[in-house]
Amino acid sequence: MARVIIVGAGIAGLSAAIHASSYGHHVVLLEKSSRIGGRGTSQNVDGFSLHYGPHLLDKKGPFYQLCHKLSRTKISLKPLRLDKIEAAGHGLIRPTGNIKQAAENLRALRNQEATNPYFQAISFLTNWGGRDNQKRSKSLRKGKLCISNEGWIGLVGRLGAALDEIGVLIETKCEVATINDNKICLTDGREVECDALILACGVNMAKQLLETVDEDLARQEFANISKITASFIEAGIASKPMAGKHAIVDSGNKMAVFDNIAIQPKLGASGSHISAIAVGGLNDADNAYQSAKQRSAKLADFLDKHISGWQDNIVTELSQSSIIVGYNGTLGMDIFAKNNILLAGQWVSSDYVLSDAAVDTGKSAAKALIDLHLTK
Repeated sequence: MARVIIVGAGIAGLSAAIHASSYGHHVVLLEKSSRIGGRGTSQNVDGFSLHYGPHLLDKKGPFYQLCHKLSRTKISLKPLRLDKIEAAGHGLIRPTGNIKQAAENLRALRNQEATNPYFQAISFLTNWGGRDNQKRSKSLRKGKLCISNEGWIGLVGRLGAALDEIGVLIETKCEVATINDNKICLTDGREVECDALILACGVNMAKQLLETVDEDLARQEFANISKITASFIEAGIASKPMAGKHAIVDSGNKMAVFDNIAIQPKLGASGSHISAIAVGGLNDADNAYQSAKQRSAKLADFLDKHISGWQDNIVTELSQSSIIVGYNGTLGMDIFAKNNILLAGQWVSSDYVLSDAAVDTGKSAAKALIDLHLTK
């Protein structure tokens, strides 16, 4: 049994902790903020569970499989339906009553026709402008990309409950300052010894900590990683401005809006839960947005255009001008293995993307502990 410290209690860190514990290691999980889950959380206000931007769960992906495995309680899922997703300016992806058009659209999706607006809409929904992933695109076509009845916070809660049950210590409000051989130095002055470390925090924190281990290697490896940011608007609305549509997608401007209740009726008996997102644009060559604040304003304009009147019926609202939704580029999980340090997160190489990449890389890092020959 090795002493393993995991830095970061987002989805990647929780996955790494669960899997490392299953291999018999003594695990301590350290989290800088006051709560676990990273962006996978929500605020419950006036009967609406508002998230930090849209979250879509792939029933074929590692995140769902892990949540399903850890709990006997069934996860109620409802999928996005192609006949209820509109490509802005072009119509529904699978229009009812127009068999020929529906067949042509589905053919374009299967053939991955890059210039086809329906394929572009699907691609955006599955990766938020990041790496394409055929597994996730296929899941959407097959009705496996879903909204859960629990919201993201409920799924993260399953992981936290599993760790509590097996006795893994999760210490929040605990920030790591430096890594010194087999010691983790915290900002409050404490030092914690370990045999191995898994960094499952954000890119900036990981780079900062790894520079205390090998500055040249850290700067070299992280040079090609960049964040994908987005603005989001979440709103509980007393009306149904999307008229039953699941999503409206403007892939050209990298914007989309969902009605979570239309997709998953168990989230609310009436009204709508609007979840809208605008991705990127701040560093594009055409300088589409001067600032994140301007991007947020354009997202509101998008909503005004496609679901007019939404602001007249708001019950509760949550918005943010800039959040991280993904990364361009990835790093190898074991590039610091010689220092007994492994990496996990969306920014680490994986066959998956988004939350599924977080779970997958957490599992891979835990498994790789075996190759470090740490067993005492």
